Amino acid sequence: MLEYLSERGRKWVRTLPPLVKAHFDNFYNMYDKEKNPNGLINMGTAESHLVNDEICDLLRKSAERMDLTGYNIHYNKFEGSDEFRTAIADHWQKIIFGDDADVTLTKDNVATCAGCTVALETLAMLLAEPGDVFLIPAPYYSSFVDDINERAGVIPVGVWCDEKLDRNAFEEAYEKVTKEGKRVRAVLFSSPNNPIGTVYKKEAIQNVIDFAMDHDIDVISDEIYAQTVFDPEAEFVSTMKLVPASYRHRVHVTSSFAKDFLLSGFRTGMCFSFNECIIQGFASITYYSCVSSHTQSLLTAMLKSPELSSIMDLSRQRLAKAYHIFADGLAAIGVPTMKAQAGIFVMADFSTYMEKDEFEVEHVLWEKIYNDLMINVSPGQLFGYNKPGWFRACYAFDENTVHEACRRLATLKK
Repeated sequence: MLEYLSERGRKWVRTLPPLVKAHFDNFYNMYDKEKNPNGLINMGTAESHLVNDEICDLLRKSAERMDLTGYNIHYNKFEGSDEFRTAIADHWQKIIFGDDADVTLTKDNVATCAGCTVALETLAMLLAEPGDVFLIPAPYYSSFVDDINERAGVIPVGVWCDEKLDRNAFEEAYEKVTKEGKRVRAVLFSSPNNPIGTVYKKEAIQNVIDFAMDHDIDVISDEIYAQTVFDPEAEFVSTMKLVPASYRHRVHVTSSFAKDFLLSGFRTGMCFSFNECIIQGFASITYYSCVSSHTQSLLTAMLKSPELSSIMDLSRQRLAKAYHIFADGLAAIGVPTMKAQAGIFVMADFSTYMEKDEFEVEHVLWEKIYNDLMINVSPGQLFGYNKPGWFRACYAFDENTVHEACRRLATLKK
């Protein structure tokens, strides 16, 4: 049947990546202490399950409070209704600038779409031509590669650097790329960092801003985990808050309801920008990927709910507890982890379980953990790691599930 498809159509007829396939192959076979004790513990998909009941209850209340009229069930602006974008601007004002800031987010700075993936792809299409380059601090969120390259054709180039986001590393990468005849159009990074969970200090983010300004390129700051900071010593600062007013139109923030609000299935993301052409471009492109009017109305009511703040606090408390249970459990079996301050994942070094220091062996270990222990984790190679043996594990489950994951991993043979 493949011969009846176009050349570009044929490339989409393919099997899912192993990690995604592992998720969906076991979609109805997930671990449950009582109902399915041998099921898969899916620590490979970045989803939180820590306040499922509370969020579902809040959505029921929001459904009762939402303004559902004929206006809400027909077409609306492709970039999002005025009411929805205003509610988003009001909520994220506190996160990006703070209540007492001189700068105010409005609906005109917001464009919504069907998930953060769409937001990143749209920015790639609006800012770059196929073959242009985005520099991405490594280790990086693995799907950044697909988000900007699969359809937009932008080339991701990893820049290996630590939590200080050393400017010299960016300069070296920039020089190498330009010598190859390619054009660098932006720096793309996640803040807080995915996969490590680092909350960048102001000085580190400023290094990225200064580099971008000196080279006249844009910055895309994916701040999808901004509301998951659980380390009391860490303070999240938005990239948009730090950039000078004269360059604010060159910094774009992406986020979503998927992580902080546990609503990955709602497929609702957004872009914040002070470049009106970016927002207008979203309004055109997201004709193909806009958010349903009903979802917008429901989420508008949720953002206005008085219970939301306490649920977010509860989520962070449970996240901190789950993190320490899992990190301590790994330490007990001799598996080092990198300190996380935010996010819903931890990077763990399983290299002692590998006979050779090779990425092929890392994949074999992943298969062993998946097939023998029924745990899905993510190999570090996907995140641009330069050393085999590191795995990202998402631990945002109830305490029993996290303890069970630790118990299973303790049986892993070297």
